[in-house]
Amino acid sequence: MSKEVFPKALDGIRILDLTRNIAGPVATMMAAEMGADVIKVEPPGGDEMRTWPPFVDGQSVYFISCNRGKRSISLDLKSDEGKALFLDLLKHADVLVENYRPNTLEKLGLGWDQLKLTHPKLVWVSVSGYGRSGPKAQAPAYDSMIQAYSGIMGITGEKDGEPVRSGGSPIDIATSYLAWGAIMTGLHSLQKTGKGLILEVSLMESALGFMHAYLQGGLVGAELSPRMGSETMGMYPMGVFLTQDGTHFLLQVSNEIQWAKFCKVLMATELSNDPRFARNPDRVKNREHLRPLIQQYLVTKTAQEWESIFTNAGVPASQVRSVQDVIENDQVKARDMIKDVTLPNGREIKTWGMPVKINEQSATNTHAVPDLNQHHAEIIAELQQLNHSISTQ
Repeated sequence: MSKEVFPKALDGIRILDLTRNIAGPVATMMAAEMGADVIKVEPPGGDEMRTWPPFVDGQSVYFISCNRGKRSISLDLKSDEGKALFLDLLKHADVLVENYRPNTLEKLGLGWDQLKLTHPKLVWVSVSGYGRSGPKAQAPAYDSMIQAYSGIMGITGEKDGEPVRSGGSPIDIATSYLAWGAIMTGLHSLQKTGKGLILEVSLMESALGFMHAYLQGGLVGAELSPRMGSETMGMYPMGVFLTQDGTHFLLQVSNEIQWAKFCKVLMATELSNDPRFARNPDRVKNREHLRPLIQQYLVTKTAQEWESIFTNAGVPASQVRSVQDVIENDQVKARDMIKDVTLPNGREIKTWGMPVKINEQSATNTHAVPDLNQHHAEIIAELQQLNHSISTQ
């Protein structure tokens, strides 16, 4: 039985993408996967992410990972010509996504308050570092700075070690998902009301969501744990253990049912019968006593063996995988999270897939990564045709 074709839910929607780096570009890339025509408006020098190593055939892997499926045009918004072309593009756009510092576009005469009257049906999504208002609104922001500012680094790292930045770009990607949701919310609201609106997301506000329990605890005056490595303050056992082959293994036992299953798998009656470990609050309190007892069991098998055993028993557990392990993982492949992308020189390489499925289908079509200003002539020709069509109606 053949698979259903992946629906292009945003077919007919045009998005002007004035974003750079990661958070904004990933949101618009997801829209492109869903069928939207995404026009990436870049400054004359291009998105700064194009210059970040490492490179594949001269293309930054950062840029590749965030910009497939888009068309690129380079405009100098400080020039009269560039501003005029931008306003022409805006006449035919449904959504504008930008991540300029607050008041930057306003100084160019292209801010929300200046354009909403002439574009009453425009959905405007603003992605910023700290939000469009407040004393930090103008401060530069990247994922790493926000991890430090929001307290995430303060609770990340080993107990007696230095604060550590989380690997990858979790705040950027979380914010991109919020921006994606803002695009969808704006389009839905426009359909219902016929009126455009501005929606705001920021790295800082996204990051505060990562601090949920800690933030809530601080708000009510609860005693908060210091940095705990891979452990957490609210449950135990949870953390990284060493296994027979030297591979690290993450275990999380969240409730009493899982604890019973865990002890049964290990055949550890001395753990299940010990009153120090009877309930989760007891295990949290006595974690220093429990950890070495668990470690002596887990060192008897490999991480891969334990993952299979505990998963089959209904206990959350995972081998700590390398990037190459993830690329080759059967579940990752089964969910179509590895797909093809075409570089500007025509070479096809692998990239990460679309995390949203529609009707159990994945966006598996091959998209291209745009070269800087690659589609300038094409877009200008379309504009001329659209303007001509309007003038003859």
